[in-house]
Amino acid sequence: MASAESLTLAFLNAHPGRAARVLERLPGPEAAALFARLPARAGGPVLAAMLPPTAARLLDHLDDAAALALLTVLGAQSAVGVLRHLAEPRRSRLIAGLPTATAVASRLLLGYLEDSVGGWVDPDVIAVAPECAAGEALARVRRGGEAEVEQVYVVDAEQRLLGVVELPRLVRGVETAAVVSLMHAPLGMLSASAPLTSAAAHAGWEQAAVLPVLERNERLLGVLRRPALRRALALNAGGSLAANEATVVGFLARGYWDAVSGLAEASLGVFPRTKPVAPED
Repeated sequence: MASAESLTLAFLNAHPGRAARVLERLPGPEAAALFARLPARAGGPVLAAMLPPTAARLLDHLDDAAALALLTVLGAQSAVGVLRHLAEPRRSRLIAGLPTATAVASRLLLGYLEDSVGGWVDPDVIAVAPECAAGEALARVRRGGEAEVEQVYVVDAEQRLLGVVELPRLVRGVETAAVVSLMHAPLGMLSASAPLTSAAAHAGWEQAAVLPVLERNERLLGVLRRPALRRALALNAGGSLAANEATVVGFLARGYWDAVSGLAEASLGVFPRTKPVAPED
């Protein structure tokens, strides 16, 4: 029979959203004790699915090494949502400990208001020069690993957006063809400073699930995805995602969680006593 530990990890990996709803109901120290014993790659998606203020309060009960490991797994977009709710000077200290690219992106995105498009941008996009060959662009997509990629963005030397190339077109194209010959105008573009409410009314969402986001100087900042927009609107409207997801399935999930991990009684001894996972360089 599978151990409670392996069942709990399986539940976390398969249902991070449901696990997040359960953990949001637990006292901060108890939830933090679980995260301290989990590999960051298992805990990260669960933390990302939690309400940002709750996730930040959870990190308050973890040391910097454990918090950094989780934030590194989250990536800039989700990490910024949590970092907004951490008090200084710890927020700056954690940002300084993040991988350089994530730290730079986090500082940039934190400069935008939480109810603006820029506050919810995913900066992890693939941008290439017009003369880049299709084969080279596709190789960059493959090197991206698990990052979500729908399109490749073509930019000039000042990082201004020129056009987009969908992955199927990139795959079917001649490897030596320049991406400029494959690109088309984006179906819509969003301003980073625009309010979320106006972004939600953009006609581009009728044809696309992701839209590029530009800074004032028309430089490509990243993308906004429809699920992130829905989550941002719910949070900024004061709605509770936990309440919206408290369905019969959610309650069943909580019963399963309590049974396999003993969290209802804070019985966390089933997890291996391992050191916090240090962030990767």
